[in-house]
Amino acid sequence: MAERAFIALNRRANAQRRYPVVLLDEDMEALDDSTGSRRRSHDALRQLTADGRLRQVRRGAYVLGAPTGGSDARLLAILDAVTPRPYLVTAGRALAETGLSDQHFFRVVVLAAGRLAEWSWQGEQVYYVESAPNRIWGELGPDGPAIARPERAILDCLADRRFGVSLPQTAEAIDRAMRIGMPLSQLVKATRRYETAAVSRRLGFLVELLVGADAAAPFLRLRGASNKYVPLSPFQPAKGPADSTWRVHVNIEPELLLAHRTTG
Repeated sequence: MAERAFIALNRRANAQRRYPVVLLDEDMEALDDSTGSRRRSHDALRQLTADGRLRQVRRGAYVLGAPTGGSDARLLAILDAVTPRPYLVTAGRALAETGLSDQHFFRVVVLAAGRLAEWSWQGEQVYYVESAPNRIWGELGPDGPAIARPERAILDCLADRRFGVSLPQTAEAIDRAMRIGMPLSQLVKATRRYETAAVSRRLGFLVELLVGADAAAPFLRLRGASNKYVPLSPFQPAKGPADSTWRVHVNIEPELLLAHRTTG
């Protein structure tokens, strides 16, 4: 019975073009047709899970094992199958996927339209951040996992320390983006749409440090009306020299933001 169920689940996952992911809400009827009853289907699922041929990712979502044992399924492919759209993989993982970081970020930050529970796969953790649907924008393309474009990922890195990307890592990503030819106007346009003054100030400071004052000038109009200073690094307290141009407390040594140029 378990073998028959395993074959049925493989066929169903392939037919739905999401192999090796099994979604019970969508696949149970096909499984019941194979086993003959819902009770037998549940028995087969328990047996396949005990045998290691079916691995639970989250409630109602499983990954089929390869014929040789184990699974070589990529986390992003699984994520795409089990996460309702709209969603957006952003911050560190998006930087790595778009070539702006050599770091491997084991925490995958995902903006999602609803409240979703965290889950993990082969040592990597998927962390969902509930967001309004109109704030989930900036994906690379319509096909495959929804990964943030470089400019959107950079903005998210500067917005929230929970996303786990340090300011030096973000500075290096901006530097790389400029070197590979990302138009600065693209970053300005995304910043305007982001509508977060603290992020605009942090980004303006970094662009001026990395590229120069002329390049950073378009960000001056996006600083917001408030005269209250914000910390340059969201990871540190709002201490340090005050930069009146960008209205930030420079709470990290600028040399650390340029260190990648000598060590990278």
